[in-house]
Amino acid sequence: MKTIFQAILIVLALSSCDADVKTETISQTAVDNSNAQSEHFAQAPGKSETIQHKSSSLIGKTTVEIESMGWFSCASTLLDSEQSESKYAVSQLAKSQKECRNGKGKILLERFVSRNGNKAVFEVIDEINIQSNYPEKEYSWTTCKMTGADGEEFYVIHFKDQRQAELTKIYDLWTVNRIAGKFEKVKNSEGVTCVNLDYSDRL
Repeated sequence: MKTIFQAILIVLALSSCDADVKTETISQTAVDNSNAQSEHFAQAPGKSETIQHKSSSLIGKTTVEIESMGWFSCASTLLDSEQSESKYAVSQLAKSQKECRNGKGKILLERFVSRNGNKAVFEVIDEINIQSNYPEKEYSWTTCKMTGADGEEFYVIHFKDQRQAELTKIYDLWTVNRIAGKFEKVKNSEGVTCVNLDYSDRL
């Protein structure tokens, strides 16, 4: 009888050890699978890669390529040019609609290169990286008048939105050199008055 009890105890002990081994094996497998999934998600192209694309230069890319990168188009305008036969446009991009006025973005100078069906395709030839914070730091383009100059010219401006018909708090402004195909920053922005295209006395 004693021998039978000893045999039962030995069997139970062996079964317990086997269960521990199986549990340890399962736990290790779960950890391995978790690590594999983490590596997969780290390597998978996703939002972080898109953001990285957005922080890099867009010069040389077409509007078709930029659309596929997920940029939001805040505004754009075609430029009339007597200096060149080429067609140009200025546009503002951001990562989202909200960031058009509060966040990082780009002001682009684009040149017409082709048509895709009924759609015009432009190539980026210059850019300005911007950080807006409405209404203290806003970006746009409009006509401005320099002190002592005759007439008004087209400028890209960095300004404070004073909610009035004329903007006088101008931090920076750039002309558009259509012959060279680039933005040129004006050294002195003092005494500049610009038309506030967003202003309406009805609001």
